[in-house]
This record gives sequence, C-alpha cells and structure tokens, in this order.
Amino acid sequence: MVEDIFFGTICILVGSFAVVAWWFAMFSDSDWGGLAREGLSGIFSLGRNTVAVIEPAVGLFLLLGGLFGLSDPLGIDDDSPIRLLFGAPALASLVVAVLGLIPFRLPGWMYPEWQLERRRRAQEAARANWEHETGSIVSRGRHAAPPKTATDADG
Repeated sequence: MVEDIFFGTICILVGSFAVVAWWFAMFSDSDWGGLAREGLSGIFSLGRNTVAVIEPAVGLFLLLGGLFGLSDPLGIDDDSPIRLLFGAPALASLVVAVLGLIPFRLPGWMYPEWQLERRRRAQEAARANWEHETGSIVSRGRHAAPPKTATDADG
C-alpha cells in the first residue's frame, strides 16, 4: 500500500519533469531549453525522433501510469472509468514511444529546430515592423551598412 503510493508519486513527478523538459526543448529559447535540447540530442538520444516523439510519450506514460497506479491505494474500483481514463492513454503513450524508435521523417513542425527557426523569423518580422512604424532603422547583417557615395578620381 505505502509502496504503491510511493512509486505512483515518483512516476508522476518524473513524468511531469519529462513533459516540462520536452516543452522547454521544443518551445523555449531559454537556457533551460538549450540544456534540454543538448541533453536530448546527446547522451539521451535514441534517434531522430527522440525530442519529437519519444520524450513526450515517455513523460505521459509515466504521468498517466503514476495516476493509474495511485487509483488502487486510493480505493478506486477496478471497474471504474477513472482507471480506464488513466490506463488506456498510458498504454497508448507507451506504444507511441516504441514507434518513435523507428527513424521515420516527421513533419518539420514536430522538430525543435523548426520551432526555433519559426520563432526567430517571427521576432525578426516583429522587429522590422516596429522599426517601420517608428521610423527608426537599426542596421543589421552583412548588407546593413549604408553605401558610401562614389566619387570619381578628380574629386
């Protein structure tokens, strides 16, 4: 009884951490996001789809599996729809995690690199729009310097 509560709570905590780490790896430009991307592409990499598929699926499996595991010590009957509500998605998440080991190509929006590029372009567009509205031009990039006036050899 106490062991079930302990292991269920640990699964919920680890699963929540995995889902939060996945969110930061996919959708954040912060230091934590960079650290999560580095960790998931380094020693914890299980292939091309680690960040896109395996990380969220394992996190959800642990989170929902921990909730399913806590249903017994909390006195929820085996025939209760609550157990089905947690158990079926947990098993589906496990199947998705195993399928994520197959190195097939997913749509671009499912990868962190695509998400980072999309955010970078949105920030550049917002910056350019602000510069256009305020009339202040900030020079950036290789072609940003204003051209010098050309003079001939006579002066």
